[in-house]
Amino acid sequence: MKKVRTIFIVATCIALASQVSINLFANGFIVALSVIILPVLLYFNREFNPIKLTCIVGIVSPVYRGIMLYISNTGFNQVVNLVATDMLFYFIYGIIYYFLYWQKTNANLTNFFASIFTCDFLSNVLEVSVLLDFKDKYYIFQDLAIIAFVRSTIAVCVIMLFKYYSSLLIREEHEERYRKLIFITSKLKSEVYFMNKNITGIEEVMKKAYYLYKALSDNNYPVEFKNTSLAIAKDVHEIKKDYISVIRGLEDTFDEKNDNVKMDIKDITIIIEADAKEYIRRNKLEIFLDFKIYDDFMVEKHYYLVSVLRNLIYNSIEAIGKRKNGYIRVVINKSKDDYVFTVSDNGQGIKSENIDYIFNPGFTTKFNEETGDICRGIGLSHVKGIINDVFLGSISVNSQEGKGAEFIIKINKDKLEGDAN
Repeated sequence: MKKVRTIFIVATCIALASQVSINLFANGFIVALSVIILPVLLYFNREFNPIKLTCIVGIVSPVYRGIMLYISNTGFNQVVNLVATDMLFYFIYGIIYYFLYWQKTNANLTNFFASIFTCDFLSNVLEVSVLLDFKDKYYIFQDLAIIAFVRSTIAVCVIMLFKYYSSLLIREEHEERYRKLIFITSKLKSEVYFMNKNITGIEEVMKKAYYLYKALSDNNYPVEFKNTSLAIAKDVHEIKKDYISVIRGLEDTFDEKNDNVKMDIKDITIIIEADAKEYIRRNKLEIFLDFKIYDDFMVEKHYYLVSVLRNLIYNSIEAIGKRKNGYIRVVINKSKDDYVFTVSDNGQGIKSENIDYIFNPGFTTKFNEETGDICRGIGLSHVKGIINDVFLGSISVNSQEGKGAEFIIKINKDKLEGDAN
């Protein structure tokens, strides 16, 4: 049913396009737009047998043209003659196309161009010959060859433009998926890093519970106290094992080989910038985001850097909020053996009494008055931890309340770029 519907849609398109035409050479012979559209539709519907398709087109289109001619007071005999020669054109076109192109398995656009040129030329020659009662007018054939060449060229150009447009759409879709994959991976890696740090805390709790058990045992405290402390130590140990299993499960989702694939800093900033600008646009904020990259280099652990920069930029977006004429500037340059990343904004800034605590886990000033939700307060803690532990770098902040904030990250060149090999 779907094939039948497609065939009749094609036939209808050809019939309508045949009305865009000019008369040449003989009374009733037209050069129509339909012969440009026909090969394009044949090319993109190769699953259909061209003989069957052109037979249906060769009935629908000429009959439609005949009805239009008859309504415009053209004689019945002349209408029948024109419809018959029009049908002949499509039938011959489909047969030639079938043998020259459709049956080939490794056909390309060059073969396609040669095939439709031949189809167009020979079908027109036969149609004109019938209309002229096969009288000797060979000079017409040269003009028909030129017409066939022009129409075939236009058809191939339309196909190439359509394929180019399709490839652009596919590439954009792939790029969007890749951007999302980068952000998901960077977020997961950051969370895994944070979870790995928490294991140390879990181990400390387990040790303290066990030391408590030993102390209770040595000082003859009630048995239930000793059993409870030992149970706590065992439970914490089980929690630690489950925690490690979760971490390993997350780490197994990453291909460790891909972690060694370096990424250009410009590509990293393009991905982050596109994501941040889309967020700004979606939330109807008046914030100008500007990246200045003065030195080009490759980054080995790019997932972590994406997480760091994205976190700082989104913090700046939240700090600016609904203010007018907001700006966020990200400057990346080299200073001696370090790469310096500066993220500055003209947001509300940081209170002087909070400066010393903003990198502490759990510290936050973000509170939703409507829902009562409070932020986890691990964003900047994440950033500082990754900078210090993963890149062995440093991060500092300068801020003036009401005027904005500036975060400065310094990472050693060799640590950021990784192994030169």
